[in-house]
Amino acid sequence: MKFTFKKLLFLSLFISVLSNNVNATPATSKSLTYQQFGHLPLIQYSTVSPDGQSIAALYNAKDGPMVVLSAFGSSKISGVAKLKKSKDRIDGIRWVNNERLIISASYSKNFRGDRIRINRLFAVNKDGSNFILLQRREVRKQPAWMDYVSSSRIVSQLTNDKEHVLIELYDEKDRGWSVFKVNIYTNEFTKLFVNDFEVNRWYANNKGEVVFGVGHDQDVTTIWYRKSTKDQWKKLHTRKAFHGETFNPVIVKDDKVIVMSDYDLHRKALWQYDIKSGEFDKLIYAHEKYDLQNAILSPDGTEVIGATYADNFQKSHYFNVEDATLNRIVKKSFKQYNTFIVDFSNDRKKVLVLAQRADSPSKYFWLDLQKKTGGFWFSQYPDLEKQQLAKVQPFEFTNKAGVNLNGYLTLPVNLKKGEKPPLIVHPHGGPQGRDYQYFNPYVQYLTHLGYAVLQVNFRGSVGFGNNYEVAGYRQWGKLMQQDVYDAIDWLRDENKVNVDNSCIVGASYGGYVALTAAFQKPELFKCIVSIAGIADLSALATGEYQYPTQRAFVRETIGDPTNADDIKMMEKVSAINYVDEITAPILLIHGTNDTQVRYKQSVDFYKRAKKSGVDVNYVELVRGTHYLDGNDNRLEAFKVLGDFLRKNLH
Repeated sequence: MKFTFKKLLFLSLFISVLSNNVNATPATSKSLTYQQFGHLPLIQYSTVSPDGQSIAALYNAKDGPMVVLSAFGSSKISGVAKLKKSKDRIDGIRWVNNERLIISASYSKNFRGDRIRINRLFAVNKDGSNFILLQRREVRKQPAWMDYVSSSRIVSQLTNDKEHVLIELYDEKDRGWSVFKVNIYTNEFTKLFVNDFEVNRWYANNKGEVVFGVGHDQDVTTIWYRKSTKDQWKKLHTRKAFHGETFNPVIVKDDKVIVMSDYDLHRKALWQYDIKSGEFDKLIYAHEKYDLQNAILSPDGTEVIGATYADNFQKSHYFNVEDATLNRIVKKSFKQYNTFIVDFSNDRKKVLVLAQRADSPSKYFWLDLQKKTGGFWFSQYPDLEKQQLAKVQPFEFTNKAGVNLNGYLTLPVNLKKGEKPPLIVHPHGGPQGRDYQYFNPYVQYLTHLGYAVLQVNFRGSVGFGNNYEVAGYRQWGKLMQQDVYDAIDWLRDENKVNVDNSCIVGASYGGYVALTAAFQKPELFKCIVSIAGIADLSALATGEYQYPTQRAFVRETIGDPTNADDIKMMEKVSAINYVDEITAPILLIHGTNDTQVRYKQSVDFYKRAKKSGVDVNYVELVRGTHYLDGNDNRLEAFKVLGDFLRKNLH
């Protein structure tokens, strides 16, 4: 699509008027409850049909998630599919053609004393008809262990074939992952070839031919290749995890692979990899400071057209002049927001935009460039629109060790001059994660309760290059933990909040940070909150180590549970071994369907802490997942969190 000066000028003026109208009503400040903050985002996973006539999305209704459809340019939605299995989680939606969708979903299942997530694919017409589970008939009575390895993945949408896709799933006959051609209307499966090549991840070229494979055997990765479907497979190269560059293929084109890798630059970038020589032969795109997050694919999935990265917000960089121009105009026109293009039609004339801001919920806008029209579509938190929310301020400082740390400080609105609010220290999960500046319902809820919120991207956080991430390896409870304490000391010197009147609230790894602080710094916090957190690091490492594909990661980033010295190291930074040193009240929240951190972590800690006389409360969320994906569980978590903080932090 070509953009003339007149079109660009009109588009810029039009979008500016559109975005300003959304903010025309002044923000108000009123008392809100946990319900307004604690529900799931109203709309997620929005995607535009190839012809631009429709938008499909996940709608988080009160009684569970459902896939809905909206005519492009309309805010009226109709239901497409609602999964029957209790507590299913919808993980993604994609158009196969203009009439049919594939829904990625998963659920938590008990497996040998652990919880695993079972992935499934469904196909459905956009009017809700012909809804089918894409599953081979012969494996419907498969043994229970097959569920663990049955996760399905789309290898290619076969752009020239509107009735079939290529799906990768475990085949018991091959004792490995094989590729099947699947009819998305009739559920007929045809295996393309026998997998005896030690491959468990397949890739197709832009013609839909499976020509590239990656195999993982514990910490060793092998690369397989064939020039075409008429040629024989050959093992070309071997790589060892955590030795040399990372290697994450995106697409295959001819005898090249576009790869996300930290090769040469020591931060994630897009490279072209020559399959035959086994060499990176061309840098496609890298940001000068930040890791890339994802590649942006063309609507048909056959070309890499850009990449995303994040500074304080997610940003997009496009390679094509027309795409880059459109992205630039959209970005400049929504002056009050950070924006990125969520999706567009194949002809690029129907565009869906997500607008983000720290003190306003994320919201969708649609643009019809052909008709020169556009409009507001949906807010993810409509009850919080036009409410006065807290501003999130980025900060940077250098700690005593000379490490440059960054993060965000959010102060409650309408503070009186000289008033220093109580503090919530809110470490992020992962630890291979990070915090951002854009709207966060947890942060906004805590500030609405009257607390300042401190978030720090400690060593080990992702997005800031290899050195920063690797500096956190095997530093659970040590250097990563110290970075959080250093941020508190920095904030004390800033004299904006009452650091001596604080609690620490974290989820997942953030919950681990909170529990570890409870015994390492018992004098520092008036209360502790751990949501799906870790109290016994050795138990976590042992549980993950039972899976061969996880062993290298566990050894390198946490510790080796088969090594006596590493076990002692992990025991020294596990709160479950130091309950006698804990003085602050503790709130534990954990879901029974957690597949990331066993809820036994919270149960065992609760029992030991209770026996030792710690003021500890445990809230168990039935069928709750690690990320609290159900509205009922998330709302309960927000409610008990607010009640606990009001009781213990004044």
